[in-house]
Amino acid sequence: MRRASDRTQGSATVGRRLTRKQIKKDEFISLVDRAVQWTGENWRQALIGLGAVLAVALVWWGVTAYLGSRTDAASQAISTALEAYNAPVGSAAPADAKVRFATDAERLAAAEKAFKSVRSRYRFTPQAKVAELFLAHIAADRGDIPEAIRRLGEIASSRSSDPVVRLAMLDLIRLRVDRGEGMQLVSELEAMAAGKDPRLPRDVALFHLAQIWQHEGKPEEAAKLYRKLVEGFPDSPYREEAQQRLASAL
Repeated sequence: MRRASDRTQGSATVGRRLTRKQIKKDEFISLVDRAVQWTGENWRQALIGLGAVLAVALVWWGVTAYLGSRTDAASQAISTALEAYNAPVGSAAPADAKVRFATDAERLAAAEKAFKSVRSRYRFTPQAKVAELFLAHIAADRGDIPEAIRRLGEIASSRSSDPVVRLAMLDLIRLRVDRGEGMQLVSELEAMAAGKDPRLPRDVALFHLAQIWQHEGKPEEAAKLYRKLVEGFPDSPYREEAQQRLASAL
């Protein structure tokens, strides 16, 4: 029985080792794994006197220092990628421009490479999410709208009020409305306008929902929503345009 058990445990151990060899784990996850493993193996010592305090302090210091260094590096990397994306092109480029490209194709290729590097090297950071947003923009710049919509949809699938999620949602609405797919967004926008979905503020959702109804040739439905925005959200940056559309009878 013991030998069978040993073989079973041995197989499980080999399986875990093989899995770990097959999967390239994130450095931060590995750090946490080591901290958890040490605590599990040395819990008696860790609970004695100041040992517990020191153990927790050391683990906390290690994790926060690591995250801080990753964030700094990720910020620098995303800054470099944005510089490439916004770089001047051709003869219009100033003579003193630090980064410039001969063609738009070269600019987009360099920016794409930089954003992909940020996404792969700094996963689970805000900068990685920004990189994914700009990869969607690059796809749109190249005219690959289906790919842009796919990427934006993946970002916007996270139902949160994260600024990048909100920017992705706005881009997604614009592209899908341009493709004649606005009606497919109505139920989601209604949930956002009702405050049940945080991906857009209520006034922003109302405005875009009204635009869809207007685009679909239903001015009365659009007017109701514009009026609701004007009356219910006096501080909205969309209020003035909503008033203008109401005044012009859409």
